[in-house]
Amino acid sequence: MSGSEKEAELKSSDSAVNNVEGHSEGGAEVYIDPVKENKMMRKFDFWCIGLMGLFYLTANLDRSNLGNANIAGMPKDIGLTGNQFGTAVTLLFATYVTIETPVAVLLKIIGPRYLLTGIAFSWGMVTLGMGFIQNWKALYACRLLLGFFEAGLIPCIDVYIGLVYKRSERGKRSAIIFAFSALSSAFGGLLAYGLTQIKGPGNFKGWRWLFIVEALLTILIVPLFFFFFPQEPREAWFLTPEEKNMMDARYANDPHWGIDEKFKWSSVLSIFYDPKWYAFVVFQFSVDVSLYAFTTFLPAIIKGMGYTSVNANLLTVPVYFWGLIWFLFVAYMSDRQTRGYWIGGPLICLVIGYAILIGTDSVGARYFACYIVVMGIYPTTGMSLMWLNDNVAQHFKRAAMIGATLTCANTAGVAVGQIFTTKSGPRYIKGLSISLGLAVLAGIMVVCLVVGMKLANKRREARIQAALDAGTPLPDEPEKGDMNVYFRYTT
Repeated sequence: MSGSEKEAELKSSDSAVNNVEGHSEGGAEVYIDPVKENKMMRKFDFWCIGLMGLFYLTANLDRSNLGNANIAGMPKDIGLTGNQFGTAVTLLFATYVTIETPVAVLLKIIGPRYLLTGIAFSWGMVTLGMGFIQNWKALYACRLLLGFFEAGLIPCIDVYIGLVYKRSERGKRSAIIFAFSALSSAFGGLLAYGLTQIKGPGNFKGWRWLFIVEALLTILIVPLFFFFFPQEPREAWFLTPEEKNMMDARYANDPHWGIDEKFKWSSVLSIFYDPKWYAFVVFQFSVDVSLYAFTTFLPAIIKGMGYTSVNANLLTVPVYFWGLIWFLFVAYMSDRQTRGYWIGGPLICLVIGYAILIGTDSVGARYFACYIVVMGIYPTTGMSLMWLNDNVAQHFKRAAMIGATLTCANTAGVAVGQIFTTKSGPRYIKGLSISLGLAVLAGIMVVCLVVGMKLANKRREARIQAALDAGTPLPDEPEKGDMNVYFRYTT
């Protein structure tokens, strides 16, 4: 469509978008029909969130199935001794943290279709190889490779949500993505229950089938993603010409979005001068310890209550389903109200759940505590990056900050394998105690972020008002991103 045709369609009286006066920055704001806009965004939900969610589901299966294999006889079959299993858990994150930042920055440059299909096919093949390992050396090699290839998925998903969705739309989409994670945890328990019962010939035990079948699920999704995921949101194949105009209008109404921003090293390096990045890193590390520990060691924790391996895997399923329902509610509320409070609140659940797991010998109470802990894990780990997305303007700084936050925070995966040691099982008191302390630290970071953002907004409002009173209004400079005096942080 030519430029003149697009302009004519934008001005058409019966179009979904029309130019209206009164933009907050003094220009013409483009009105978008909310009904048609919602219909358009549901297409992105189905094709983009749905496909990324499927990858997230299989990635979680491929990463956390080690915990299921652990209680299904893998350590004995391949001759693990001491804390070699804990080391295998740790090694995934040794490579995982190395490429999250560059992959997040490269998403827009390479395009999500090529980048995500490439890394998904690679980690699927590595998981397939896990089904054939014979010793700790092969296990270590596979875990290192798995971490390297899976590392790009989460930052790319978070960056893509920030690239396509408004602030008021991101929480629900993040919840859907993490719903796939919760489903994978529950589905993983059912798969583990079924597949680990298989008795193959010789040494080909059920835990090997667990790796093989879950790897094939990833590999089968790859061509589906490649052919149906759009490279550029404004040119998505499923959009009508009118809807493409609406996408253009959404970006035109918010210059802080930075959809057409060109890559500059200064944008990437600017995160190191932004104090909120450090607070987000500390917060994300603190809650990621709980995420990785819980999803990896929950089967072993439940088995330590006196259940068999089979029943322990089955008993993880309702825990994850409850976590999914709770997270969907929290994400919905966070889009309607202040996100920081809906992140800080579940941290209280995390503290209470850990306190029960540590402080009582009652099997019923400890199993109930697992339901309380999961109420704190998914909202805190899932919503925090959407909160970060809301409060960083321009694409490349936002992408770099998301990637760098995940790079630093995911070192929690390295720590988990060392604090939840084989020797400390099945109660894992040391690891749970450290996780409890980190949950308290995460709460302190939430308070710091909320207070700091509110103070920054007040200072900016005071500067704008003082300039107006002096008769010298401050210029709007969206190219400065969240350092622009007109940018408002959302708590």
